[in-house]
Amino acid sequence: FSVTFGVAAVASLLGGRLVDQIGRKPILIVGTSALALGFGTAGLSQDYLLMLALLVLAGVGYGFTSTAAYALLSDLLPGQRGLATALVSISYGTGAFAGPLLAGFITAAAGWRASFFTTGAFGIALTGLVYVGARSSAGHRRLERALTLRKAVNRNLVLLAFAELSAGMMSWSMNAWAPTVLRSAKGLSLGETGLVMGLWGGIQIAGALLLGTLSDRLSRKAIILWTAYPAALAALIVFRHLSTVGALALGFTLLGLLRSTFPTLVVALAQDSVDAEAVGAASGIIVAMHYGAAVLAPLLTATLLTSTGDIIWGMVAATSIPLLLYGTLVATVRENPRSAGERRA
Repeated sequence: FSVTFGVAAVASLLGGRLVDQIGRKPILIVGTSALALGFGTAGLSQDYLLMLALLVLAGVGYGFTSTAAYALLSDLLPGQRGLATALVSISYGTGAFAGPLLAGFITAAAGWRASFFTTGAFGIALTGLVYVGARSSAGHRRLERALTLRKAVNRNLVLLAFAELSAGMMSWSMNAWAPTVLRSAKGLSLGETGLVMGLWGGIQIAGALLLGTLSDRLSRKAIILWTAYPAALAALIVFRHLSTVGALALGFTLLGLLRSTFPTLVVALAQDSVDAEAVGAASGIIVAMHYGAAVLAPLLTATLLTSTGDIIWGMVAATSIPLLLYGTLVATVRENPRSAGERRA
Protein backbone atom coordinates (compact mmCIF):
# COMPACT_ATOMS: atom_id res chain seq x y z
CA PHE A 1 0.00 0.00 0.00
CA SER A 2 2.72 2.46 0.99
CA VAL A 3 4.85 1.63 -2.03
CA THR A 4 1.94 2.09 -4.43
CA PHE A 5 0.77 5.43 -3.09
CA GLY A 6 4.26 6.73 -2.36
CA VAL A 7 5.12 6.22 -6.03
CA ALA A 8 1.72 7.64 -7.04
CA ALA A 9 2.57 10.88 -5.22
CA VAL A 10 5.80 11.29 -7.21
CA ALA A 11 4.15 10.16 -10.45
CA SER A 12 1.40 12.76 -10.01
CA LEU A 13 3.98 15.55 -10.00
CA LEU A 14 5.66 14.17 -13.10
CA GLY A 15 2.35 13.40 -14.77
CA GLY A 16 1.11 16.96 -14.22
CA ARG A 17 4.01 18.36 -16.20
CA LEU A 18 3.68 15.75 -18.96
CA VAL A 19 -0.07 16.41 -19.23
CA ASP A 20 0.69 20.06 -20.01
CA GLN A 21 3.57 19.29 -22.37
CA ILE A 22 2.35 16.21 -24.25
CA GLY A 23 -1.41 16.24 -23.83
CA ARG A 24 -4.17 14.75 -21.69
CA LYS A 25 -5.08 11.68 -23.73
CA PRO A 26 -1.55 10.18 -24.16
CA ILE A 27 -0.80 10.43 -20.43
CA LEU A 28 -4.21 8.99 -19.57
CA ILE A 29 -3.51 6.02 -21.84
CA VAL A 30 -0.06 5.49 -20.31
CA GLY A 31 -1.61 5.68 -16.84
CA THR A 32 -4.38 3.15 -17.44
CA SER A 33 -1.90 0.85 -19.21
CA ALA A 34 0.46 0.99 -16.23
CA LEU A 35 -2.42 0.19 -13.87
CA ALA A 36 -3.46 -2.77 -16.00
CA LEU A 37 0.06 -4.13 -16.37
CA GLY A 38 1.08 -3.52 -12.77
CA PHE A 39 -1.95 -5.12 -11.12
CA GLY A 40 -2.50 -7.80 -13.75
CA THR A 41 1.05 -9.17 -13.68
CA ALA A 42 1.22 -8.89 -9.87
CA GLY A 43 -1.19 -11.81 -9.87
CA LEU A 44 1.50 -13.92 -11.57
CA SER A 45 4.26 -13.02 -9.13
CA GLN A 46 5.83 -15.73 -6.99
CA ASP A 47 8.18 -13.34 -5.18
CA TYR A 48 7.41 -10.57 -2.68
CA LEU A 49 10.02 -8.14 -4.01
CA LEU A 50 8.84 -8.70 -7.57
CA MET A 51 5.29 -7.96 -6.47
CA LEU A 52 6.45 -4.72 -4.86
CA ALA A 53 8.14 -3.76 -8.12
CA LEU A 54 4.91 -4.40 -10.03
CA LEU A 55 2.96 -2.34 -7.51
CA VAL A 56 5.44 0.47 -8.15
CA LEU A 57 4.32 0.33 -11.79
CA ALA A 58 0.70 0.43 -10.61
CA GLY A 59 1.57 3.50 -8.54
CA VAL A 60 2.81 5.25 -11.67
CA GLY A 61 -0.52 4.40 -13.26
CA TYR A 62 -2.43 5.86 -10.30
CA GLY A 63 -0.52 9.13 -10.47
CA PHE A 64 -0.78 9.55 -14.24
CA THR A 65 -4.44 8.52 -14.49
CA SER A 66 -5.79 10.76 -11.73
CA THR A 67 -3.86 13.83 -12.86
CA ALA A 68 -4.77 13.41 -16.54
CA ALA A 69 -8.44 12.82 -15.69
CA TYR A 70 -8.66 15.99 -13.61
CA ALA A 71 -7.00 18.06 -16.35
CA LEU A 72 -9.08 16.55 -19.16
CA LEU A 73 -12.39 17.16 -17.41
CA SER A 74 -11.28 20.69 -16.59
CA ASP A 75 -10.85 21.24 -20.34
CA LEU A 76 -14.24 19.74 -21.14
CA LEU A 77 -16.08 21.76 -18.44
CA PRO A 78 -13.97 24.93 -18.04
CA GLY A 79 -16.81 26.93 -16.49
CA GLN A 80 -17.87 24.07 -14.20
CA ARG A 81 -14.66 22.82 -12.67
CA GLY A 82 -16.43 22.01 -9.41
CA LEU A 83 -18.65 19.58 -11.30
CA ALA A 84 -15.72 18.32 -13.38
CA THR A 85 -13.58 17.41 -10.39
CA ALA A 86 -16.64 15.98 -8.64
CA LEU A 87 -17.12 13.55 -11.53
CA VAL A 88 -13.60 12.19 -10.94
CA SER A 89 -14.35 11.77 -7.23
CA ILE A 90 -17.72 10.13 -7.97
CA SER A 91 -16.08 7.64 -10.33
CA TYR A 92 -13.31 6.93 -7.83
CA GLY A 93 -15.78 6.53 -4.98
CA THR A 94 -18.01 4.21 -7.00
CA GLY A 95 -15.03 2.03 -7.83
CA ALA A 96 -13.88 2.05 -4.21
CA PHE A 97 -17.33 0.79 -3.18
CA ALA A 98 -17.80 -1.81 -5.92
CA GLY A 99 -14.19 -2.98 -6.13
CA PRO A 100 -13.92 -4.64 -2.69
CA LEU A 101 -17.27 -6.36 -3.20
CA LEU A 102 -16.17 -7.78 -6.55
CA ALA A 103 -12.70 -8.67 -5.29
CA GLY A 104 -14.13 -10.43 -2.25
CA PHE A 105 -16.46 -12.51 -4.41
CA ILE A 106 -13.72 -13.43 -6.90
CA THR A 107 -11.17 -14.20 -4.18
CA ALA A 108 -13.63 -16.49 -2.39
CA ALA A 109 -14.45 -18.26 -5.64
CA ALA A 110 -11.06 -18.48 -7.35
CA GLY A 111 -8.30 -17.14 -5.06
CA TRP A 112 -6.55 -13.82 -4.62
CA ARG A 113 -4.59 -14.05 -7.87
CA ALA A 114 -7.83 -14.06 -9.84
CA SER A 115 -8.70 -10.69 -8.28
CA PHE A 116 -5.46 -9.21 -9.61
CA PHE A 117 -6.11 -10.69 -13.06
CA THR A 118 -9.61 -9.21 -13.05
CA THR A 119 -8.27 -5.78 -12.11
CA GLY A 120 -5.76 -6.03 -14.95
CA ALA A 121 -8.53 -6.97 -17.38
CA PHE A 122 -10.57 -3.93 -16.32
CA GLY A 123 -7.49 -1.78 -16.88
CA ILE A 124 -6.97 -3.16 -20.39
CA ALA A 125 -10.62 -2.53 -21.25
CA LEU A 126 -10.39 1.01 -19.89
CA THR A 127 -7.24 1.71 -21.90
CA GLY A 128 -8.99 0.60 -25.08
CA LEU A 129 -12.03 2.72 -24.25
CA VAL A 130 -9.90 5.81 -23.69
CA TYR A 131 -7.92 5.19 -26.90
CA VAL A 132 -11.05 4.85 -29.03
CA GLY A 133 -13.46 7.17 -27.23
CA ALA A 134 -11.41 10.15 -26.06
CA ARG A 135 -11.37 12.76 -28.82
CA SER A 136 -8.62 15.30 -29.36
CA SER A 137 -9.95 18.83 -29.44
CA ALA A 138 -8.66 22.34 -28.96
CA GLY A 139 -9.46 21.98 -25.28
CA HIS A 140 -7.16 19.07 -24.55
CA ARG A 141 -4.55 18.75 -27.31
CA ARG A 142 -0.93 19.35 -26.45
CA LEU A 143 -0.54 23.00 -25.52
CA GLU A 144 1.67 25.18 -27.67
CA ARG A 145 3.29 26.74 -24.62
CA ALA A 146 3.75 24.88 -21.34
CA LEU A 147 4.97 27.00 -18.43
CA THR A 148 8.00 25.88 -16.46
CA LEU A 149 7.14 24.37 -13.10
CA ARG A 150 8.73 27.33 -11.31
CA LYS A 151 6.46 29.78 -13.15
CA ALA A 152 3.41 27.58 -12.72
CA VAL A 153 3.69 27.48 -8.92
CA ASN A 154 2.23 30.51 -7.16
CA ARG A 155 1.23 31.47 -3.63
CA ASN A 156 -2.26 29.99 -3.91
CA LEU A 157 -0.96 26.69 -5.22
CA VAL A 158 1.51 26.32 -2.33
CA LEU A 159 -1.21 27.06 0.24
CA LEU A 160 -3.63 24.64 -1.41
CA ALA A 161 -0.98 21.92 -1.57
CA PHE A 162 -0.44 22.05 2.18
CA ALA A 163 -4.20 22.34 2.73
CA GLU A 164 -4.74 19.11 0.78
CA LEU A 165 -1.93 17.39 2.68
CA SER A 166 -3.63 18.31 5.94
CA ALA A 167 -7.10 17.31 4.73
CA GLY A 168 -5.74 14.09 3.31
CA MET A 169 -4.21 13.24 6.68
CA MET A 170 -7.71 13.38 8.19
CA SER A 171 -9.27 11.30 5.42
CA TRP A 172 -6.68 8.53 5.36
CA SER A 173 -6.52 8.41 9.16
CA MET A 174 -10.26 7.77 9.16
CA ASN A 175 -9.96 5.05 6.55
CA ALA A 176 -7.11 3.33 8.39
CA TRP A 177 -8.09 3.65 12.05
CA ALA A 178 -11.81 4.46 12.42
CA PRO A 179 -12.77 0.75 12.07
CA THR A 180 -10.46 -0.06 14.98
CA VAL A 181 -12.07 2.66 17.10
CA LEU A 182 -15.56 1.43 16.25
CA ARG A 183 -14.67 -2.16 17.13
CA SER A 184 -12.52 -1.68 20.23
CA ALA A 185 -13.79 1.54 21.83
CA LYS A 186 -17.42 1.66 20.68
CA GLY A 187 -18.12 -2.08 20.85
CA LEU A 188 -19.62 -2.44 17.37
CA SER A 189 -19.75 -5.80 15.65
CA LEU A 190 -17.89 -6.43 12.41
CA GLY A 191 -21.08 -6.03 10.39
CA GLU A 192 -22.06 -2.83 12.19
CA THR A 193 -18.59 -1.42 11.62
CA GLY A 194 -18.84 -2.24 7.93
CA LEU A 195 -22.19 -0.47 7.74
CA VAL A 196 -20.90 2.70 9.43
CA MET A 197 -17.74 2.82 7.29
CA GLY A 198 -19.82 2.15 4.17
CA LEU A 199 -21.97 5.18 4.94
CA TRP A 200 -18.85 7.28 5.56
CA GLY A 201 -17.47 6.33 2.14
CA GLY A 202 -20.70 6.22 0.15
CA ILE A 203 -22.02 9.65 1.14
CA GLN A 204 -18.91 11.27 -0.30
CA ILE A 205 -20.18 10.43 -3.78
CA ALA A 206 -23.31 12.52 -3.26
CA GLY A 207 -21.34 15.12 -1.29
CA ALA A 208 -18.81 15.68 -4.07
CA LEU A 209 -21.60 16.23 -6.61
CA LEU A 210 -23.61 18.53 -4.34
CA LEU A 211 -20.71 20.66 -3.10
CA GLY A 212 -18.95 20.68 -6.47
CA THR A 213 -22.06 21.98 -8.22
CA LEU A 214 -22.63 24.59 -5.49
CA SER A 215 -19.04 25.80 -5.84
CA ASP A 216 -19.63 26.51 -9.55
CA ARG A 217 -22.53 28.78 -8.64
CA LEU A 218 -21.15 30.36 -5.47
CA SER A 219 -17.54 30.26 -4.28
CA ARG A 220 -15.24 27.28 -3.88
CA LYS A 221 -13.43 28.94 -1.00
CA ALA A 222 -16.68 29.71 0.81
CA ILE A 223 -17.97 26.13 0.39
CA ILE A 224 -14.73 24.77 1.85
CA LEU A 225 -14.84 27.12 4.83
CA TRP A 226 -18.52 26.41 5.47
CA THR A 227 -17.74 22.69 5.73
CA ALA A 228 -14.19 22.41 7.12
CA TYR A 229 -14.81 23.97 10.54
CA PRO A 230 -18.17 22.22 11.10
CA ALA A 231 -16.46 18.95 10.12
CA ALA A 232 -13.81 19.51 12.81
CA LEU A 233 -16.57 19.97 15.39
CA ALA A 234 -18.46 16.96 14.03
CA ALA A 235 -15.37 14.75 14.40
CA LEU A 236 -15.08 15.75 18.07
CA ILE A 237 -18.74 14.98 18.73
CA VAL A 238 -18.75 11.70 16.79
CA PHE A 239 -15.75 10.16 18.50
CA ARG A 240 -16.23 11.62 21.95
CA HIS A 241 -19.99 11.55 22.52
CA LEU A 242 -21.68 9.02 20.21
CA SER A 243 -21.87 5.34 21.09
CA THR A 244 -24.93 3.61 19.59
CA VAL A 245 -24.95 2.14 16.09
CA GLY A 246 -27.67 4.51 14.87
CA ALA A 247 -26.00 7.62 16.26
CA LEU A 248 -22.59 6.63 14.88
CA ALA A 249 -24.12 5.86 11.48
CA LEU A 250 -25.67 9.34 11.34
CA GLY A 251 -22.50 10.96 12.66
CA PHE A 252 -20.21 9.26 10.15
CA THR A 253 -22.63 10.09 7.33
CA LEU A 254 -22.59 13.78 8.27
CA LEU A 255 -18.81 13.77 8.66
CA GLY A 256 -18.41 12.09 5.27
CA LEU A 257 -20.67 14.68 3.65
CA LEU A 258 -18.74 17.60 5.16
CA ARG A 259 -15.35 16.24 4.11
CA SER A 260 -16.42 15.87 0.46
CA THR A 261 -14.60 19.06 -0.54
CA PHE A 262 -11.20 17.36 -0.69
CA PRO A 263 -9.53 16.66 -2.99
CA THR A 264 -12.42 17.67 -5.29
CA LEU A 265 -12.71 21.41 -4.63
CA VAL A 266 -9.04 21.78 -3.77
CA VAL A 267 -8.13 20.59 -7.28
CA ALA A 268 -10.75 22.90 -8.83
CA LEU A 269 -9.53 25.88 -6.80
CA ALA A 270 -5.93 25.11 -7.79
CA GLN A 271 -6.92 24.95 -11.47
CA ASP A 272 -8.67 28.31 -11.11
CA SER A 273 -5.47 29.77 -9.65
CA VAL A 274 -3.18 29.08 -12.63
CA ASP A 275 -3.03 29.80 -16.35
CA ALA A 276 -4.42 27.25 -18.82
CA GLU A 277 -0.87 26.15 -19.61
CA ALA A 278 -0.38 24.93 -16.03
CA VAL A 279 -3.69 23.19 -15.27
CA GLY A 280 -2.03 19.77 -15.44
CA ALA A 281 0.81 20.81 -13.14
CA ALA A 282 -1.63 22.29 -10.62
CA SER A 283 -3.75 19.13 -10.64
CA GLY A 284 -0.66 16.95 -10.24
CA ILE A 285 0.60 18.88 -7.22
CA ILE A 286 -2.70 18.55 -5.36
CA VAL A 287 -3.08 14.85 -6.25
CA ALA A 288 0.51 14.24 -5.13
CA MET A 289 -0.25 15.72 -1.72
CA HIS A 290 -3.39 13.57 -1.45
CA TYR A 291 -1.45 10.39 -2.18
CA GLY A 292 1.42 11.50 0.06
CA ALA A 293 -1.04 11.76 2.94
CA ALA A 294 -2.14 8.18 2.20
CA VAL A 295 1.39 7.03 3.05
CA LEU A 296 1.96 9.26 6.09
CA ALA A 297 -1.44 9.31 7.81
CA PRO A 298 -1.78 5.67 8.94
CA LEU A 299 1.73 5.66 10.41
CA LEU A 300 1.50 9.04 12.13
CA THR A 301 -1.96 8.30 13.49
CA ALA A 302 -0.73 4.98 14.89
CA THR A 303 2.06 6.83 16.68
CA LEU A 304 -0.42 9.40 18.00
CA LEU A 305 -2.83 6.75 19.29
CA THR A 306 0.01 4.92 21.03
CA SER A 307 1.56 8.02 22.59
CA THR A 308 -1.70 9.42 23.96
CA GLY A 309 -2.83 6.12 25.44
CA ASP A 310 -6.43 7.14 24.67
CA ILE A 311 -7.74 5.94 21.34
CA ILE A 312 -10.77 8.28 21.42
CA TRP A 313 -8.84 11.50 22.06
CA GLY A 314 -6.15 10.27 19.68
CA MET A 315 -8.69 10.01 16.85
CA VAL A 316 -10.16 13.41 17.74
CA ALA A 317 -6.68 14.92 17.41
CA ALA A 318 -5.98 13.02 14.17
CA THR A 319 -9.18 14.32 12.55
CA SER A 320 -10.23 17.63 14.08
CA ILE A 321 -6.79 19.30 14.08
CA PRO A 322 -6.06 18.59 10.37
CA LEU A 323 -9.53 19.89 9.47
CA LEU A 324 -8.94 23.12 11.40
CA LEU A 325 -5.58 23.56 9.67
CA TYR A 326 -7.20 22.79 6.30
CA GLY A 327 -9.82 25.50 6.76
CA THR A 328 -7.26 28.01 8.02
CA LEU A 329 -4.96 27.49 5.03
CA VAL A 330 -7.81 27.79 2.53
CA ALA A 331 -8.98 30.97 4.29
CA THR A 332 -5.68 32.63 3.27
CA VAL A 333 -6.11 31.74 -0.42
CA ARG A 334 -7.02 34.56 -2.79
CA GLU A 335 -9.80 33.23 -4.99
CA ASN A 336 -9.52 34.23 -8.63
CA PRO A 337 -12.22 36.90 -9.26
CA ARG A 338 -12.31 36.07 -12.96
CA SER A 339 -13.10 32.44 -12.26
CA ALA A 340 -15.86 33.43 -9.82
CA GLY A 341 -17.32 35.71 -12.49
CA GLU A 342 -17.23 32.92 -15.06
CA ARG A 343 -19.11 30.62 -12.67
CA ARG A 344 -21.82 33.24 -12.06
CA ALA A 345 -22.16 33.76 -15.78
